Parts: sequence; C-alpha cells; structure tokens
Amino acid sequence: MRMFVKTSLLSVMILCACGCDGKLEDAGIKTKKFVSSFSDPHPRELTQHAFDDTVDPDLRRQAVISLSSNDWGLTETYLDGYDVILRAEMRKSEERRDTALMSATIGALNKGGDPKYIPVLVLALRLSKSPQVRWDAVIALDNVVGDKAIEQLCKSSDMSVEKSTDVRAACCTALRHYVRQDVIDTLVRCLAPEEEFGVRYAAHKTLVKLCGRDFGTEYTDWAGTKLDKLPALEVKKETKSKSMWNPLNWFG
Repeated sequence: MRMFVKTSLLSVMILCACGCDGKLEDAGIKTKKFVSSFSDPHPRELTQHAFDDTVDPDLRRQAVISLSSNDWGLTETYLDGYDVILRAEMRKSEERRDTALMSATIGALNKGGDPKYIPVLVLALRLSKSPQVRWDAVIALDNVVGDKAIEQLCKSSDMSVEKSTDVRAACCTALRHYVRQDVIDTLVRCLAPEEEFGVRYAAHKTLVKLCGRDFGTEYTDWAGTKLDKLPALEVKKETKSKSMWNPLNWFG
C-alpha cells in the first residue's frame, strides 16, 4: 500500500513537471530530465572526481564539464583548480597526457573569461602536441583577452612554427583585439601567397577591422602598412532629404 502511494505521488510530480497540454513525446523527454535530476552526482562528488589525479581521465573530464556548466563552478576557486589540472597534464610526458581532459579544462577557463589565466592558455598553445588542444587554447584566447597573449598568438600564426592551418587562422582571428604595429606586421605576413586561403582570409578580415579600411586582399596591398601613417578616412557629409510635402522644396 505504501509503495502504491509513493508511486502515485511520484507520478503526480512527473505529470506536474511535464505539463498536460504537450505531446506524449515531449512529456517523455521532460520526464527523463526530471528523473535524471535526482541521479546527477552531487557537486561534492564532482569536485572530488575533477581534482583527483588518480581518477579515470574520462570521469574527470565529465566532472570538469559539469562543474563549469554552473556559475558557482566558474568562481576563482574552481578556475584555480582547472589551471592546476591543465598545468599538471602539461608536465606529463606526451604519451601520458589526456587531450580530452586538457580541452575540457581549457573550455572551463574560456567560460570563466578571467585574464588571470592567460599564461596557462598560452602554455597550452605553445607546448601541446595536439592540434585540437592548441586550437581550443586559441579559441579561449579570443575570449580571454590580454596583452600577455599577443606574442604567442603572433608566433603561432607563422607556418614555420604552427603546422595546423586551423590554428593559424584562429590566431589571426584572435589578434583582432589588439591595435598594435607588431600585430599588423604579423597579419600582413599571413597574407603571403604561399599561405593557405583560410589563413589569408582570416588575416585580411582582421586587418580591415584593426585599420578601419580595406586596401585589398593581396600581400602587396598591405605591405609596409603603418598604423601611424594610415591615410585619413574620408568623412561623407550627410545630406538631409527634402520633404515633398513642403511647398518651399518644390522649386529646387
């Protein structure tokens, strides 16, 4: 009898959560979410999994993703923890590094958006052998902005340093936050004919944004560009439209 009452009560709760005016399929999805909310690990358990180096890396990765999906999981205490995880992985030999876990922690730092963690993101971009991790790091550095990122973004946009076209293109995009001559020089270099189209496209787009004008898409169009010697922008005079309803405007 008690079991029947409990089951009936749970059914009523589920129906209330799902609503009665939706389709049966929608109700099923809502029911699944409602029930799963009781089975999600407790934040204390997630924290233990994420920051324990003896735990399975996949479990740690899932814990980091779960923690960083909450506002409280993006506070400084947790961000410091993600920083520690990423640095610890970078200290391991290449074959022992877990790239999925590294990407998860980079994603968490990206969500945090705190420039305090730019150095560890730069470290991942500079030292990781995984193109995916390096790309994740650049995407984070496009959101977590600070001058400490400029030098490595410039270096990693060079094909002699970075072999991944996607990473080089992402670096050119991430440099859009910095109106500096060394950045302009780097982007102009990326317009070289031997560079991949995706990189040249990203470099050109960023140059137009930083300089406020478009000289063209070729390297020769931008070679020698100096920020302090850019020609003045033409200011177009606004012409007010004359109302046809005013008789004074009928004769010119």
